[in-house]
Amino acid sequence: MSSSRAVETEPTISDMIEFGRHAYAAKKYKRALVLFRSAMMRCPCARGVKRDRCNCKNYEQVAAHGGSIFREAMYTCHCDVGRTFSKCDNAHHIQALDFRAATFEAMDKLDHAMKDAEWILELAPRLPDGYLRLGKIARLQRKNEYAWKIYTAGIEANKETAVGSSPKLQQLYEARKPLHRHFSRQDPLCLPAELVAHIFSYLDFVEIPACLRVCKQWNRTLTSPLHCRLWRNMIFPEQRMDLPGVGVLRKMLSWAGRGGARKIVIPKARGLTSSKLMLLLHASPSLEHLDLGNLPSDMSFPSKEGLYKRLKHICFRSVGYSDRTSIDFPGGFPQIFLQNAASSLEHLTLAGEIPQLWCGELPSVPLLPELKSLRMSVTVASPLSFSIFYLSDAFPRLEQLCIDSNISNLDPEPVAIWRGKWEDVWPHLKVLILSTRSWRIRPYLHIERLRSTIRYLTCLNRGNSLRHIRFDFPSDDWSDIFTGSHNLFPDFDIGQFSEYRNLHSFRSTLCCISGDEARILLSNAIKTKQLTAFDIVFPEESLNGRVGDASIRHLKTYEWSCGAPTVQTLGCHEFRFRQYPENDEDLPLPRFLASFPNLRTLSISSNHYTSAEFATVVVAIMRLTHLETIYTRSVEGVALDQLRRVAQDQGVRLVHGSLPEPWPVPLGT
Repeated sequence: MSSSRAVETEPTISDMIEFGRHAYAAKKYKRALVLFRSAMMRCPCARGVKRDRCNCKNYEQVAAHGGSIFREAMYTCHCDVGRTFSKCDNAHHIQALDFRAATFEAMDKLDHAMKDAEWILELAPRLPDGYLRLGKIARLQRKNEYAWKIYTAGIEANKETAVGSSPKLQQLYEARKPLHRHFSRQDPLCLPAELVAHIFSYLDFVEIPACLRVCKQWNRTLTSPLHCRLWRNMIFPEQRMDLPGVGVLRKMLSWAGRGGARKIVIPKARGLTSSKLMLLLHASPSLEHLDLGNLPSDMSFPSKEGLYKRLKHICFRSVGYSDRTSIDFPGGFPQIFLQNAASSLEHLTLAGEIPQLWCGELPSVPLLPELKSLRMSVTVASPLSFSIFYLSDAFPRLEQLCIDSNISNLDPEPVAIWRGKWEDVWPHLKVLILSTRSWRIRPYLHIERLRSTIRYLTCLNRGNSLRHIRFDFPSDDWSDIFTGSHNLFPDFDIGQFSEYRNLHSFRSTLCCISGDEARILLSNAIKTKQLTAFDIVFPEESLNGRVGDASIRHLKTYEWSCGAPTVQTLGCHEFRFRQYPENDEDLPLPRFLASFPNLRTLSISSNHYTSAEFATVVVAIMRLTHLETIYTRSVEGVALDQLRRVAQDQGVRLVHGSLPEPWPVPLGT
């Protein structure tokens, strides 16, 4: 009877663990250790004999060498323990070991706690418990990187388990989180090739070769065909003193793989020889983008026909050809090179001078049937006339035309041919950008021809193909630029002929046109709900009138545009309203801008205000409108800092600068 009662009252494993927890809570640590050890010995995995810990494993050493902690726990064993006992994921056994390790922690015996944590890992490598305890002890020992590796190993061992299904797995993630930012770095070359290319895209092209010296593995990997994209965009920065030698360039081109470079940009040609250029171009038959600046006078280009079938972008910067009569010779304009790229060339930029061959009565312009955008930034105007008509014949599919810096020698001749082929002249022209600041020094006849050319360009296809127009030139005596007849063609009335039904934007910071002129240009686009942006440039103040009168009168001529629902961007430039405005009549601009319900971006500037006074105008505008972004160059110093704070309070982004002018202009669908 007494024997059966003894059996009935014998404590179970869970009882022993509970007794141990009570002893731990009472800080009776030695008693707790005895109870937890007794609970461990009652686990069925021991099979009635003493189970020792395996001493063959060295988790810290494995982690230091980048090995697998899970594999070490799972498979490494050279002693009798592995042959005698199997793994054990009994919850009570693991719990007793975990509590005993916690007790050793409380007694500041971290070495003993570490051994018990490693024992948990040995018994149950697929459970989070051992990783949690071992990682915690490693952190207490200030071995943070080792702790991070342990937590990571535990997460990897449970990657098939849903995080939400295991509270302890969630604890693993939380425990690793503060360490992950510092220790999650890995060799980037172990990542997929697309990510490697993205990472190295933050380096200048000339900085990538230095990475080859990191180690032999990096050298082999970065120059392998897998990473050929790293070497295909050969963009040499402006700050670079000299280009690499021919031998280095040849190696880079070989690393780029079949087809060589896809993009070559050399903004400053210091160190560029004819042999280097010929090597780059000959070895890159798949070239798509070429941008060269400041070429030496003895430079030659390949003349092999059919070499380039993918070359879409060409840009020659600061290259003077006006005094050279022999094309395609060293130093001459590379006309044959352009012609050989005709089947694919879509974007051409000439910055510096218009080739002399393109000017005069019988110009020689290469036929580029696929060209979509042409930009000519002319710093020195040719004494010869520059006929736009011949360009339209050579570039029939042109969509974007930009001639800036000096356009004073533009010529509409030959008039008879214009009339005969009017419907076929640039039927796809969508973007027209013209700018100059220096034509006042030109003879009067040149100015009249220029005005006629501009008028002709704006009314091509009845103006209906144009989506974006930007004019930046002084226009004091150009009040009839969009009305009346041409001086050279008196029977041609641009106001009656043009419609501009698809115009999306009209931009200008210099060209002042009246509201009546603007109405001819913009009203149809407002009716068709196409217009999204336009600028207003205000006239100069009269010396005899009251300050602000001219700008107030000018703004009133634009009242017809108020409330246009599609307008999202407006520009207001060179205005001067009353110095101390008392009402909306003295400062009508904020109320005018507030009439546009969807206006979100404003570009605003004027040289007729001090910074502080101009800032008060901008503040008045912000209070009445729902703007998101304001661009301005007219506020400086302390006034700018104060204006930024006000803009931030109003939820407006204030940008000190001008509205971006991308090229080519994005056209969308």
